[in-house]
Amino acid sequence: MAMGLTACGSASDRATNASSTAPRIASAPMGTDNAYEGVATEQTPVYWAGTGDQSEYLFREFRTPGATDTADPVAEAVVMMTTLEPLDQDYRSLWTGVESVGTSVSPDGTITVDLPATAFASRLSAENAELALQQLVYTVSAAAVTAGLLDAATAKEVRVLVDGQSEYKAFGSVDINEPIARDASLASPVWLIDPQTGTKSGTPLTVFGRVLPDFASARWEVIPRGEDDPLESGDVTEETGSPTSTAGTEFRIPVDVPAGDYTVRVAGTNEDGQKIEDDHPVTVVED
Repeated sequence: MAMGLTACGSASDRATNASSTAPRIASAPMGTDNAYEGVATEQTPVYWAGTGDQSEYLFREFRTPGATDTADPVAEAVVMMTTLEPLDQDYRSLWTGVESVGTSVSPDGTITVDLPATAFASRLSAENAELALQQLVYTVSAAAVTAGLLDAATAKEVRVLVDGQSEYKAFGSVDINEPIARDASLASPVWLIDPQTGTKSGTPLTVFGRVLPDFASARWEVIPRGEDDPLESGDVTEETGSPTSTAGTEFRIPVDVPAGDYTVRVAGTNEDGQKIEDDHPVTVVED
């Protein structure tokens, strides 16, 4: 029996990030492909595709909904994913905006999303079409957990309908006839989780991120805006002393810096020389 979430949801294109940090994200489980969603927050998790060397990976931002009385948080997350611009200019969306979405959530973990065909207006390669579908799957499963509709440990699949129909070639490239599960390999292997783009922080500034084992040779940096050299930096594994696992190394580092504008960056390189980095502009203010 599906939970009562078959209504349409909508969100304003002007949602803003109202918090100075990703809200209570430290409580999120790190050891499953549902990592980062075990949080209670009024903000909505939205996933984006990366750009450049990060173009094959997904990243997440918490966004503040434009309407607080929306009865369907999963539909609202989808609308935000298709209509909002990422805060981070290094992220992108692969979808065309829609204003209403039908959803339902079953206790067994099946999330049904009914989208209008206009959401698939872009013509994408098979690779980008798969990434776009994963962007949807990550977003709606995160929204369902954050809203308390599903447990973080519940295996989740997303059934995609288009104008109520179950068979469709998404973006002209990929058939979506079966429910879709998360592909854990698409979450960025190097991820600056917090602070988020454009936020303000008191002191000390806390740098919070995750690095997967293949990119274990990683560093964090806090760089004054407009300069090249970091004011503070360190090696991720040396700073945390945390054991590396298949879920990656989670690090949380308090950094004492004076008030000002900074770029916080986490960068890692794998054995093949591939470099992945995630950086966010932030402002540190006096407490």
